[in-house]
Amino acid sequence: MKLGKLFGLAALVPSAAWAADFSGTWRIDNLFNGSHAFITCTLVQKGNALTGSCRPEIPGLAGSDLTGAVDGSSAKWGYDVVFNGNAARVDYVAELAADGTLKGDVLRNGSPSPITAVKQ
Repeated sequence: MKLGKLFGLAALVPSAAWAADFSGTWRIDNLFNGSHAFITCTLVQKGNALTGSCRPEIPGLAGSDLTGAVDGSSAKWGYDVVFNGNAARVDYVAELAADGTLKGDVLRNGSPSPITAVKQ
């Protein structure tokens, strides 16, 4: 009986060890239409929920509040924005790599383009 409990607890340890922490300020490099665009996102993780804000590094553009979720080493977050008078949806899908960087895609109204990010 004790051995069975020990194996049961041991089965839970890998999940806890792999729980990714996305909290922090990330500088995101987005390759879009052949050019690099940079976005700074500050992510706050509480359990599996993400909040915070993202701001493109374009003068005059304000930050946008975000919401999202974490699932293991993957995260999704997004926000609504108005750019040049047009409403748009921006979503991020990213994987936290073993080296502490993020890789994934940003989706503008559903169209993906690749991102990489480093924590500041």
